[in-house]
Amino acid sequence: MTSISKNFSSYEKLAKTLNRIPNGFAPIADGTHLRLLAWIFTPEEAEIASNMKLIAERLKRMSRRMKIPIEILEEKMKVMKSKGQIYIRSSRRGKKYGLLPFAVGIYENQIHRINPEFASLMEEYFVKSRGDILFTESPPIQKIIPVKSVIKTELVIHSRNEAEKLIMGAKSWGVRDCICRIQQELIGNPCSYPKSVCLLFSSKENSYEESHRTKAISQEEALQVLKTAEEAGLIHSTMNVREGHDYICNCCTCCCGILSTLIKYDQPNAFVKSDYVLQIEDELCTGCGLCIDRCQFNALEIIDGISTVSERCVGCGVCAMVCPEEALSLVPRKSSEISKPPKNIGVWMLLRAIKRRVNLLKLI
Repeated sequence: MTSISKNFSSYEKLAKTLNRIPNGFAPIADGTHLRLLAWIFTPEEAEIASNMKLIAERLKRMSRRMKIPIEILEEKMKVMKSKGQIYIRSSRRGKKYGLLPFAVGIYENQIHRINPEFASLMEEYFVKSRGDILFTESPPIQKIIPVKSVIKTELVIHSRNEAEKLIMGAKSWGVRDCICRIQQELIGNPCSYPKSVCLLFSSKENSYEESHRTKAISQEEALQVLKTAEEAGLIHSTMNVREGHDYICNCCTCCCGILSTLIKYDQPNAFVKSDYVLQIEDELCTGCGLCIDRCQFNALEIIDGISTVSERCVGCGVCAMVCPEEALSLVPRKSSEISKPPKNIGVWMLLRAIKRRVNLLKLI
């Protein structure tokens, strides 16, 4: 296990910084969260990261504040970017550097580094934190995207609920292996769902051509990944905002950190349900049970020979795809049951900061 005894203060400082980010990073009494950071960061990297901002800034400003020569800091930034700890933005005045949240951010970016030690540390952290802060506060991080093919065709479909439109509106696309499935496999819980289904997309061309974490693919290939995920029974989800999406997770409740937290620890704020709910036409349903096997939320059961849906339904629609009688479809929820997402990540951060009573000004 990675030792943190000699440099405890650097990791403790970084942990506090990450927890001040609206996403949150729950501390664990026995220091599990610090051992996790010690695997990802060297003490020096942790010290630098703890003094970085959420909003990307230029090296000159960072160098002056941290009292680190700009040439040395630039080299540190390159290494930290390669290790998935920070992000880099290009601007007309040069590159800018910013700190990522722990999730969604640093954790997912360990896809190229993950090993059994890190997988075990993450599992220990998941179990001990029980989704605290990250999945207990509002607004939720993720929102379910329903399967388009099972929404009744006469309905007005809003573009934010359509995974295909998100992909079609981008200029470059990429795919990654699912770090959640890899993490579970490394601790002895392999999953039968496909792994290479985490989609990323960007409004800029050639965004993933030089990435060592993301494989660049075409728009057609991205749409095929989406189809493969749907056919396998995976659940589409993305950031809980109306604008500025850049990824689609294709999740399962056995591995996904968010969905498994909902199931294991009954965290109602883990994600937002889609704007739709399942409808079953009793006269068409034969009670075959295929939909029950397909549902990952235990929202369906056979009563008096007819499939019946409960309030646990999240409106993903993956069950309806396998109904041989087409008795299942998605219909709009009542307006009172629909939660309007924040406009963009900036508004999401602000609302979350207010809810958590954290001072966002210190991080921007």
